[in-house]
Amino acid sequence: MSEKLIFCNTGWMDFYKGLTNDTIVGGGKYVDSVGWGGEMLNFKSFDNNLYGYVQPKIDRKYNNPSTIKLEKLGASETDESLSGVTVVWTATDPDNGGTYIIGWYKNATVYRHYQDPPKNSKRRYKNNSLGYFVTAKNKDGKRLATDERIVQVQRQKKNWMGQSNVWYADNNPEFVKVVKDYIFKGIIPSKVKGGSKGKSGARQSDPLKRIEVEKKAVLFVTNYYKKLGYEIQSFEKDNVGWDLTAKNNKTELKLEVKGLSGVSISTELTPNEFKNLKADKKFYRLCIVTETLTKPKLKVFAHSYDNNEWTSEDGTIIKFEEVVSARIYV
Repeated sequence: MSEKLIFCNTGWMDFYKGLTNDTIVGGGKYVDSVGWGGEMLNFKSFDNNLYGYVQPKIDRKYNNPSTIKLEKLGASETDESLSGVTVVWTATDPDNGGTYIIGWYKNATVYRHYQDPPKNSKRRYKNNSLGYFVTAKNKDGKRLATDERIVQVQRQKKNWMGQSNVWYADNNPEFVKVVKDYIFKGIIPSKVKGGSKGKSGARQSDPLKRIEVEKKAVLFVTNYYKKLGYEIQSFEKDNVGWDLTAKNNKTELKLEVKGLSGVSISTELTPNEFKNLKADKKFYRLCIVTETLTKPKLKVFAHSYDNNEWTSEDGTIIKFEEVVSARIYV
C-alpha cells in the first residue's frame, strides 16, 4: 500500500475517454467557457498507460503557471517527478452536488510540471495538445461507474480539500487512511453506507426456472448495490414500474432487474416499466443479469443525454422495439 497519496479534482464525466458520447461538466471557468478540458482523456489508455491531467494552482516560485508541489509528498524541491504515488481523482456531481471520488491511479508517477503528450498518442483536441501531470499503468487505474461514486470529499478550508484542484491531504491523516482502506481493501466508509431511511438470453419458458432466475438476478443486483453502500428496498410485488430502489445519502435510483439464463441480452419490459423508464430517465437503471444460474454477469444501463441512448459502462447500447398487443374476446 502506497504511503504517498494525492487528490486531484477535475470536471465530471462518465468515461473520461473523450467527448464522443460523453460531456464534461464543471472543472473550472476554462472548461465552462470552452466545453472541454485536459482531463477528458484521463482514463483513455495509450500503449498500456494512462495519462492524467489536473489544473494545479499557479506557483510563481518556479516561474511556471502550473506546479505540483512534490515536496509535500516527500520529494526534494529539486525533484521533477515522484513515483509510487496513489492519485485519487475527484469531481463534483452535477446532479446531486458534492465532490466525490471518481477513480484512482495506483503506483503512479507524478510530475512537478506539465508534460507534453506521448508521441503518436493522438492526445489532441481542436489543435490543442492534451498533456499530463500524472501517469500510471493501465492495469493500475480504476474509473468508477457513476453509481459507484459514493465516497465524498469535503471542500472546506480547514483540514479538507478547499478550492484548490490539488490536495496533498497532509492535514487529514484520518481521512487518508479511510480512502486507502477503500482503494486497497475495498472497505466502504461507514458514512456512505445505508444512506437515509427464444434467444439464449431470452425469457425462460419454464415457469419454475424463470422464477429462480428472477430471484437470483434480484439478489445479485441487490448485493452489487449494497456493496456500494446503497440501502435497498424491494417493490417487486407493488407493480410500481421497477423492482428495487437503491438509496444513499445523495441519490435514489429506481432499479428494474431482468434475469437471463444465457449470454445474449434479449428481454421484455411491461408497459408500466417502459412508461417509468421513459418518465424518469435520470434515475432509472435497467439492470440485466446474464448467465444468472451459472456465472452471473451484470450490465447496468443508464440513459445518456449525450447520445440519447441507454448505455452500459462498457459502451453496450440497448435498443427498444415497441410491440403492439391486443386483447381478444367473444
